[in-house]
Amino acid sequence: MESPRPYVTHTGEQRTRVIVVLDVVESVRLMERDEQGFIRRWQAFAREVRDGAMPAFSGRIHKSTGDGLMLEFADASDAIEAAFELLRLADIGNEGRAPHERIELRIAAHVARFVEDEFDIYGCGVNLAARLLGVARPGEVCISAALRDLLENDAARMEDTGTHRLRHLSEPVQVYRVTPPAAVTNGPVACA
Repeated sequence: MESPRPYVTHTGEQRTRVIVVLDVVESVRLMERDEQGFIRRWQAFAREVRDGAMPAFSGRIHKSTGDGLMLEFADASDAIEAAFELLRLADIGNEGRAPHERIELRIAAHVARFVEDEFDIYGCGVNLAARLLGVARPGEVCISAALRDLLENDAARMEDTGTHRLRHLSEPVQVYRVTPPAAVTNGPVACA
């Protein structure tokens, strides 16, 4: 008989990466209305993220929660651009659907140190990234001040939403809302 695997506390040193978390707004309602349809649509979305968006932005999926994803990126700009690509993919999947059938995402991101094992990733920063979802509204990307500091070239795309008390975190967190790339203009546009 094979002996059980020993308990693994971590697979290596702590790493620092951008953690992006997303979830489906009102997923319970969507599942209640059409369980099989929601599952099928979520699976198609998750495959598209895994096979298309993650390789394109050098990211990786840590886990799917059935109505959410936890992603990792080495580069802050790649993480933000991937977040907007995920919103675009969700919009494509919603084409032709009534408003009450749409899968709406909210996304949050934070630069975090974490430890990884065979089951999950762990650390206070991972928890903070997940709690930031509570600030994001449908279709929005919210980030921590620490991540904003890594995105200085994109400062025009950042809207300061103030400090927020996040569930189970002892200190308030400064949160920024990121606008999509097309929403930022560099002055008047001349018409031909």
